[in-house]
Amino acid sequence: MSAAEITDAASRLCTACGLCCNGVLFQIVRLQPNDSVKQLESLGLSVRRKKREPYFRQPCSFLNDCTCTQYAARPTRCRLFECQQIKHLAAHEVTESEARQRIDEAKRRVAEVERLLLELGNADVHLPLLERYLQALETDAPELQPLIEEMSGLNALLNEHFRLEPHGLTQSVP
Repeated sequence: MSAAEITDAASRLCTACGLCCNGVLFQIVRLQPNDSVKQLESLGLSVRRKKREPYFRQPCSFLNDCTCTQYAARPTRCRLFECQQIKHLAAHEVTESEARQRIDEAKRRVAEVERLLLELGNADVHLPLLERYLQALETDAPELQPLIEEMSGLNALLNEHFRLEPHGLTQSVP
């Protein structure tokens, strides 16, 4: 594949995925010194601060389905981020079709985790998936095991094929 073909394929994969923006891969995005907080806020992004450092929570309010509605004005970290699928595509280690299959599998697993969360009464889709999962673990619901197993499988898939730095999560009932 030529550089232009890789760029086009990466664009198709990104707009089919959205996991980096929808609260599945990340809970927050830290803004960088060259990001204009005022401009982002004027576009509708709710910027928060922790120790004076600006960030915004995921899911991103700019996300519509799997497309950024403020693509040209997106923050630096959003501009620079490439998941493992895009990196492997660029390195000719996976085909676009193989990457798309992994994206579809991740989205299927996300949908199953969301279904299980909904069954447990956790319907707040404005929170990152991990936060919703951890809230569910704090309940006394007797049917947590299917959720724990599905989230564990999703986390393993995300660590293996999407995240640049793997991270763990609580896998047992507190």
